[in-house]
Amino acid sequence: MQPQLVEHPQLGTGKLLKTYMGGYEWEVEFDSGRRFRLPAREFEIETVTIWQQSQPPAASPLTQSRPVVLDRDQFRARQTLEALRFGIVPVQDVETLTIGLEAESVSLNRALARSKERGGDVQAVIGDYGFGKSHFIELAARRALRENFIVATASLDLLEVPPGKPLEIYRALTAAMRYPDSHERGLRPLFAKVQENPSAVRQFVGQSPIPDFCPLSIAVSAAADCATQAAYDDLILWISGHIKPTADLKSCIRKPPSLYAVGEVARQYSYLLTGISVLATLFGYSGLAILIDESEHYSLLRARQRGRADAFFQAMICGALGFNNGRIDPNHIPEHARADYPVMFASNPHLFFLFALTESENRMPVDSWLAPTQIVRLDDRFIEKDIRKFFNTLLDYHGLAYGYTFDNGRYSEVLSAMPGLLSRALSQHRINLRELIRTAVTVCDLLYLHDDYLPGVAMQEVAQGLNM
Repeated sequence: MQPQLVEHPQLGTGKLLKTYMGGYEWEVEFDSGRRFRLPAREFEIETVTIWQQSQPPAASPLTQSRPVVLDRDQFRARQTLEALRFGIVPVQDVETLTIGLEAESVSLNRALARSKERGGDVQAVIGDYGFGKSHFIELAARRALRENFIVATASLDLLEVPPGKPLEIYRALTAAMRYPDSHERGLRPLFAKVQENPSAVRQFVGQSPIPDFCPLSIAVSAAADCATQAAYDDLILWISGHIKPTADLKSCIRKPPSLYAVGEVARQYSYLLTGISVLATLFGYSGLAILIDESEHYSLLRARQRGRADAFFQAMICGALGFNNGRIDPNHIPEHARADYPVMFASNPHLFFLFALTESENRMPVDSWLAPTQIVRLDDRFIEKDIRKFFNTLLDYHGLAYGYTFDNGRYSEVLSAMPGLLSRALSQHRINLRELIRTAVTVCDLLYLHDDYLPGVAMQEVAQGLNM
């Protein structure tokens, strides 16, 4: 029997080798030679339908991904190039100017789907400096927003948002919350829906395992009863972790529960964040995506603070994966001396947790916390066709920014040879990804500004500069 041919929106055509879980997941070998085990719903509707004619029912297929379109605004294209000259891809261009990350994007999409459909998932992104961790974080944020998640991001540092201080992390996350249906940030847009839907509030409070002293349950219950705007504003600031209870707040919550800043507080803040995710689902969102960057500051912590950072990240992993995650026992996560909080608000909070860290000997022990499939490693293994695709898109931006159409004849030598040269330089560790981007933009600038600058000379000078 001939293998069934299937079509994936990002990976292309492949041969269906096996099915798992009653047809829910497919193992496919793609024309590129890569083999992946993916949810059936990720494949094109037509191929799913053909397979379902002779197989048990599978999960409903995913709607085809919307193509990413280059913005045609000239001024914004110039802004993009200014950022690229520093080796930085602007957040609005992370999808059009991503180099490679084909398999990593598939893994990300799969994790978001599991978070939406099964209750949660976790990814740890590991890579050296300059290899795109922050880029991947923003790529994940934009994908999550498109999948109707509320997205909360935080970048850790040793002063304002240390890895070992969960209150500061919680405060940064709640302040940065983005919505697929609002330009406003923070918890306020979510609480606006709370005020409009008392039945959802009752449903939410009913799910809380500790309703009598749950800060989030008490806050959503009080949101509709605040007598003044000042009291309501202070309520939002308090539950976001930004202020201590004020006199105005106490007019609508007589005795607000404590949001602890010191001690073993990891369980309280994983509980609150999973609670926010549950609340989000009650108002039609897919859940909450929490994305934490710069976790490498962990290696600079003292032993006690490192232990508290471990507790917070382990609690968040348990919150996203549930108690049956297989690697972390939630009972070993320390409890606060004054309050006993569960690690999670509900068993299926629809929470996606992604955090990025730099490869080092003293990094977080994520290999003991997560399965290998939940760890994404970013390195210099970018194939030539990925760099060629980036170079062509870069030329489109450059032509749009400066109002010209590049001459295929003049640029053909650069387009054919430069990606291979840069790919070899990456594989030999002569440059990192940021330096690759800067070099590519410089070549485009020189060819545009100097009509007598020969492409062959450009190639030679780049090769000399890279000692190739």
